[in-house]
Amino acid sequence: MRPAKNPDRRRVVVLGGGMAGLTAAYTLLKRARNVEVTVCEAAPRSGGKVRSENLSDQIVETGPDSFITTKPDMLELVRELGLESELIGTGPDVGVSVLLGGRLTPLPAGMNLISPTRLMPFAFTPLFTLKAKLRMILEPLIPIRRDGVDESLADFARRRLGREALDRLVGPMLAGIYAGDPERMSVSSTFPQLLEMEKRGGLIKALWRGGGAKPARQAGITTFMTIRNGLDRVVSELVRRLPTGRVRLDCPAQAIRRRGGEWEVVTPGGVIAADSVISAVPACALADIIEGIDPELAMRLREIKFVSTATSTLIYDSKDVPEAPRGFGFLAPRAEGLTITAATYSSSKFPARSAAGRMSVRAFIGGAGRELDAEGPITRLEERVRADLDRVLRLNGAKPLAMKTTRWVKSNPQYEVGHSRRLDRLASCLKGHYGLVLAGASYCGVGLPDCVRSGRLAAEIVLAGSRRVHGTVRPGLA
Repeated sequence: MRPAKNPDRRRVVVLGGGMAGLTAAYTLLKRARNVEVTVCEAAPRSGGKVRSENLSDQIVETGPDSFITTKPDMLELVRELGLESELIGTGPDVGVSVLLGGRLTPLPAGMNLISPTRLMPFAFTPLFTLKAKLRMILEPLIPIRRDGVDESLADFARRRLGREALDRLVGPMLAGIYAGDPERMSVSSTFPQLLEMEKRGGLIKALWRGGGAKPARQAGITTFMTIRNGLDRVVSELVRRLPTGRVRLDCPAQAIRRRGGEWEVVTPGGVIAADSVISAVPACALADIIEGIDPELAMRLREIKFVSTATSTLIYDSKDVPEAPRGFGFLAPRAEGLTITAATYSSSKFPARSAAGRMSVRAFIGGAGRELDAEGPITRLEERVRADLDRVLRLNGAKPLAMKTTRWVKSNPQYEVGHSRRLDRLASCLKGHYGLVLAGASYCGVGLPDCVRSGRLAAEIVLAGSRRVHGTVRPGLA
């Protein structure tokens, strides 16, 4: 028999103990005294994709390795949790290269997003042919598209910058962030700032006028930041701020249902009653949980596709590396025929977290259209990654001191063309489910700052009740 409900307390169940779910729970308890929160996490650990591990006496990240500070939400949370002293920024050896014809070619200085802002470095770069350079420089003369049709990232790039820019820059760089296919990605849902720049006369003109993304200018803050002992520190601190026993691990939600005007969350350990439910699990997982009470909502959730990726971290003895690579890493266009899609030189990107005498590299595998690479046998995958790095970085067969590979099977949401309409349809379904709020990377942003913002907004929607939350375009979607 369930205990009687306390009318003075609002009970909230959060599904998913990743960054969005933990932030939602933390925000609820911080902003309201009369809230009782329970977090149900299916895995044996909290944090979702945020995983920090010790590999060869060095902290490595098997999920995201940092967060961008031009979106302030994650940085603000770190400070709020008292972890500011543990922040570390990127090293001085900035720059990214593109693999072209088997050789690493640095991006020209002054490239912002996908547009040049400095003429001379762009004019002399071997990354683009003369024809492609002329096409890109003429970008401000391209008419602005005004029909409001949702356009793919590939169509946008071809229209404004040309085919070569798409193949050598836009696809590897921007589509890589989402592990997506640029031919299917919605530019309005993934990089809306590009459309805003187009409205201001074009990408190049908007950047010259200062309309591009601006780096954080606070003292000691670089564009990308991380935590000295691993991003897991943020997760553990969020959990520490919650009441003991309120984060239930190995506790998957098997179903949610309505009974007597309240929600019930069915778990292997029993039924949890709630006034509100925040779902911060992937859309495809929620579809299975919600199907019993709303098949249409489940169908809409399944319209959001997910793809598989993997990351491999390799640590080398520096004396075994003939020539230390320059910059933060490289992009590998698909035409180069590699298994890896990109790589980060972690020891250069965050030298304050690198052990002396070591070079660490993080390789990325898989994504839309390349999922078999990420889903195959680990041994075979690691052999191919090592071969790719040996070829690109000219390692002469150097063997890594340690290697760690993590697969993320069907874990990366795809914001394909029409994503905004899908969210509208989801919001329409949610109107019939008062107290159910959807948050997390499936909907409005995949980065850590996006997840933090989503979690905070979900908490605000729950606390506001029937009152409209300022800035909420779609009720029920955070």
